[in-house]
Amino acid sequence: MALMEICIVLVGIGLLVYKWSTATFKTFGDRNLYFEKPFPFVGNMGASAMQKASFQKEIAEFYQRTRHHKIVGLFNLRTPMVQINDPQLIKKICVKDFDHFPNHQHFISANERLINDMLNVMRDQRWRHMRSILSPVFTAAKMRKMFTLMNESFAECLQHLDTSGSSPSKNGFEVDMKGLCNKLSNDVIATTAFGLKVNSFEDPKNEFHQIGQTLVFSRGLPFLKFMICLLAPKVFNFFKLTIFEASKVEYFVRLVVDAIRYRKQHNVSRPDMIQLLMEAKKESQDNWTDDEIVAQCFIFFFAAFENNSNLICTTTYELLLNPEVQERLYEEVKEAQEALNGAPLNYDAVQKMTYMDMVISESLRKWTLAAATDRFCSKDYTLTDEDGTKLFEFKVGDSVNIPISGLHWDDRYFPEPSKFDPERFSEEQKGDLVPYTYLPFGVGPRSCIGNRYALMQVKGILYNLLLNYKIEASPRTTKDLWESARGFNIIPGSGFWMHFVPRTKIDVVGTYQTG
Repeated sequence: MALMEICIVLVGIGLLVYKWSTATFKTFGDRNLYFEKPFPFVGNMGASAMQKASFQKEIAEFYQRTRHHKIVGLFNLRTPMVQINDPQLIKKICVKDFDHFPNHQHFISANERLINDMLNVMRDQRWRHMRSILSPVFTAAKMRKMFTLMNESFAECLQHLDTSGSSPSKNGFEVDMKGLCNKLSNDVIATTAFGLKVNSFEDPKNEFHQIGQTLVFSRGLPFLKFMICLLAPKVFNFFKLTIFEASKVEYFVRLVVDAIRYRKQHNVSRPDMIQLLMEAKKESQDNWTDDEIVAQCFIFFFAAFENNSNLICTTTYELLLNPEVQERLYEEVKEAQEALNGAPLNYDAVQKMTYMDMVISESLRKWTLAAATDRFCSKDYTLTDEDGTKLFEFKVGDSVNIPISGLHWDDRYFPEPSKFDPERFSEEQKGDLVPYTYLPFGVGPRSCIGNRYALMQVKGILYNLLLNYKIEASPRTTKDLWESARGFNIIPGSGFWMHFVPRTKIDVVGTYQTG
């Protein structure tokens, strides 16, 4: 009898959990919006949630199936989202009628220190105010000064590779590109955002790198906590759970606060994010808290660490698959080096490499870092077509999904989307791009504020790599990145393995000497 009672209780609990997992699934049927049948817990995002496909691939395939609808219902796990498939409607929601959709979704735990003080999480007037203060921090003039710090990290990366490839045969060596780029990204963030000089190539177990790895919530325990936070935020907050350990967060708070105090006491200036924030605070006359200042440095772990690393990986992957593109880019890089006439690489020289920009732009198109971006409806809004036909009635609290990877892989806008073709972004052709179909850094006032920072890091290391190495496939290079990538990032399960072949003896003036 006791066993029977236990079984009944378990079945009852199971039914309650099932009902909870599907409780939101009537949303679009009740509002007369087309949607695909969702599955319990995972909605329409089962493959990426279960690590069977990348989020980019799943968003692109969902978009491909539903693109004949200008708007469509999407269930991101349990969260109902109104997906906007039409570029003109994306413009209306994200730009023209931005005041109705000024914020991102709010899904981070209320107990999470620093997270809610980050610019990209802030909302409404608080976000507008902080954005206006921080915008001057990311101008070309400020990035030009910061580039000198990146150059030091590039040189250390190349020195590490030179040591790795010092075998007598000179036939080249295999590189785990993801591991290499993670170390580089870590060191660049340490020096440009936190004012700390580390060399993860010489000391991969340095404290900054070790603790920083625990903050990347695209994998491991932080990823599991993040998924729980998305699925059941009320439960997450009720038990006062946090995605990140308090001691790890405190480490970064102390780094920044101590650095600010030291610089004030000793009148020290350094062209990094801490310095720029100190100047911004002084000019704005705002009484910023320590956490608000640290949070803007903290963004680099979430917006730059994985993204910048992945962009280098996907671009070099395309270069090894497309040797003619690699050779043309190498020729441009050599011309840039000659034009420097012995001076180190600088921000202006990077900006002048037009083919480099075309290659990076196409890499961002094909392997977009953000599969989608979102908006949150703050005021009731009637979405209409160009001719005034009503399409949907948005209510306060509705979430919007912009399917970036879907647009980028749409053959109506980018013919042969699986083909890597930098010519799409040539001076002759880029004018033909349909507005609001290419959104690598988001769209509208909420677009990424740090795109210059990301691009100069990626272009800077590619310049150095191509001057010194020819990039080829290795036996472990993934054959099909689109099919093998998993989760939130474009990372193959087997890793980003490549083969580097040293070029003939070259002096890379201004960085380091090879040969």
